[in-house]
Amino acid sequence: MLNRQLMLVALICLITPWVHADVAPQRIASVNLCTDQYLLLLAAPGTIATITWLSHDPESAYYYERALAIPVNHGEAEEIVAHTPDLVLAGVYSARSTTHLLQQLGYRVELFDHPRSIEQVREQLRRMGDLIGRGEKAEQVIHAMDERLRHVATQPEADAPTLMQYAPGGYTVGRMSLVGDIIHHAGWRNPAEDAGIEQLGIVDLETLLVIAPLALIDSPLAPGSYSFAEQMLKHPVLKKTTRPKFTVTVERNLWICGGPMVVDALIELRRARKTIEAEYRL
Repeated sequence: MLNRQLMLVALICLITPWVHADVAPQRIASVNLCTDQYLLLLAAPGTIATITWLSHDPESAYYYERALAIPVNHGEAEEIVAHTPDLVLAGVYSARSTTHLLQQLGYRVELFDHPRSIEQVREQLRRMGDLIGRGEKAEQVIHAMDERLRHVATQPEADAPTLMQYAPGGYTVGRMSLVGDIIHHAGWRNPAEDAGIEQLGIVDLETLLVIAPLALIDSPLAPGSYSFAEQMLKHPVLKKTTRPKFTVTVERNLWICGGPMVVDALIELRRARKTIEAEYRL
């Protein structure tokens, strides 16, 4: 292992590119699904050297069709070095050993956290545009996104119906999360907030029955392949109670990452709310 690392260091010393900060990068590598999506949306043709293998998965990646012609990586330093990138993009918590090594060896690495709101999506689009010399393109995307939001985003009324995400293992989100912010702007109240969840937390089945949301979000990790943890949504007790009464399905590639596609997730939740309100006569 040590010899392998020494060989890698020697190779990097020979081929690490020296690029002026004011020159737009021409060989961009991404080791995170969400930075992949920003890149595929904003980057100039021919400037993406490699993206993660997850971007070829249509269930996870919104822009997967754009990704099919681009070489993929699995987050290994050797893979990234082979593409001689002048910019490496990563998530704060993804491929940490790889990004740490590349930083130590002089590569320019920019880290992105997961956005916790629609506003942070705007901020990240602008930051990505600035990093890759596509600021004007980023502003165009933001403007188009905001135009769509202007027609569909709203605030929940005091008597608005309640909707809660209930993910594998009982994980749920509050307002300080991207999904929670989308729930809010789709006009739903989120009872997870009443349970003290601000960003991410766990609600057990008993607590779920007490806070009794009118609807639950069903967003499986992969269609038709529910894990044991995901079976909580199919627990027999949920079928015997009056609440939750409805299930709302949202494709995970609409909000697993930031981007203008989050508006589509909001529209899906808004449409479901209006349908349920009409049926339930709230």
